[in-house]
Amino acid sequence: MTYDENRFILSLFYTKGVSSAFIRQLLESTARTGETIVRGIGELAEFCNSPSELLAVKLAQSPGKEVCSRLDRTFQWLQEPNNNMVLASDLVYPALLREISDYPPLLFVKGNVDILRRPMLAIVGSRSCSAYGRSVAYKLSAALADKGFVICSGLASGIDTQAHLAALDSKGTTVAVLGNGLLSVYPSSNQSLANRIVSSGVPEVGAIISELPLDAGPVAQHFPQRNRIISGLSLGVCVVEADMRSGSLITARLALEQNREIFSVPGSINSPGSRGCHKLLRQGAILTENAQDIFEHIQFICQAQLAMCYPQFQRVNTNNDVSEDIAIQNSNFPAGCDVLYRELCDHGISIETLMLRTGQDIGSISEKLLLMEVNDFVAHSGGLWRRIQPNEYK
Repeated sequence: MTYDENRFILSLFYTKGVSSAFIRQLLESTARTGETIVRGIGELAEFCNSPSELLAVKLAQSPGKEVCSRLDRTFQWLQEPNNNMVLASDLVYPALLREISDYPPLLFVKGNVDILRRPMLAIVGSRSCSAYGRSVAYKLSAALADKGFVICSGLASGIDTQAHLAALDSKGTTVAVLGNGLLSVYPSSNQSLANRIVSSGVPEVGAIISELPLDAGPVAQHFPQRNRIISGLSLGVCVVEADMRSGSLITARLALEQNREIFSVPGSINSPGSRGCHKLLRQGAILTENAQDIFEHIQFICQAQLAMCYPQFQRVNTNNDVSEDIAIQNSNFPAGCDVLYRELCDHGISIETLMLRTGQDIGSISEKLLLMEVNDFVAHSGGLWRRIQPNEYK
């Protein structure tokens, strides 16, 4: 969009009384008709839900000093490297998030905006978690990231922190959804973790996102709203440790309303921190002891979801090349892996892509990739698998 169009949207966004529903309807209409977003008050009146909102929209067209100041600060922020504003009408807007009824009309993104459309799984849980909870969250997240899933969480202390750390330590990718604006990090103790997530020194950085104004503080009511984005971005939500009052149960409820898979890790019956997880299990959540429990269930929805929401991962025809023939004819090449190997390339692709291209389930693909890896025909980094060139064979 043009500068004027972005400024108009932000003016609406920053004007008190203009609802998210109004901006969603305006963006939907613009995407459908191809009209410009900048319209007269007569054209905008149809999107207003009340006379007071119509008045607010009029004010947004001639913003006051305070709104103008916030607009200037926002555009200054957008000039900095890796800072982006993503509208719901943009192609890079997360496809799964766009499906929920109250999707945010715009997102502020710091980091790699392109990973927002990659398949995600959410790992959430208590801030005041036990050593058991931290260990399980880390192991689950590391295994999921290693298979190519983006790990999504809320950058809170406890389970969220372990989820983000595990993804980064596994050279995978992670997305943190904040309950405050991107000008600050909450809790401040996670500032270094936030810096690591958006570091530009790695091949494929993560992202920190928020639907809130850049200067918004960590107000209590922001966090339940934040949770709907975590679940909305993800194919499924895994609750690792949560007491009966945990916000993670809100995330699970939202995930259920959004038709997402819900996973829950059991704990000790003597631990208050596991009672929320046990409640979810009684309500039908999938009992989760390890990453394989998630793989076995997610594979049944993964291909259909990916084909619908991530068309860039559709099956494509691959051309035979010399390195492919040399590998497959090698006496050490594992039997039954040739179809999968032919779909790989030198720069690397994800397991989800391989699922769509081959029609094989995630368990079979993981096993074959491991066989090829131990025989030095493939390697992986950042959740992506690539061929090893013949001159690299040991």
